[in-house]
Amino acid sequence: MSDKDVIQEIEAIDAKRTQAILNCDYKALEPLMGEDLRYVHSSAVQEDKKQYLEKLASGHYTYHALDVLQREFRVIGEVVLVNGDLRIEVAVAGTKKVVMSRYLQVWAKRALGWQMVSWSSVPMAQ
Repeated sequence: MSDKDVIQEIEAIDAKRTQAILNCDYKALEPLMGEDLRYVHSSAVQEDKKQYLEKLASGHYTYHALDVLQREFRVIGEVVLVNGDLRIEVAVAGTKKVVMSRYLQVWAKRALGWQMVSWSSVPMAQ
């Protein structure tokens, strides 16, 4: 599989991930993330997969929009690094926010297919 094919596959899977978050479909989201997920929000809060899914399901995080502004992909064997900028509309514990985020997302090829294993973001000036 060429790098171009891998990138197209990651783009499609990430679109499913984004739609699952926006639709609050956490059953669809769960297999797209590795059991070893480390999710670091732009607030510096770090969560594992279980913590992140629990907070989503509880309504602690309610995402209203996740708009990719730009991103680039680097395929390194069975790992794909994605650097990008994202505009996020989210309510955190009931407080609505718009966050401009610069992120690094890591996908790994696993037995179940590609899974997101890391997300780390920092806030950008708006």
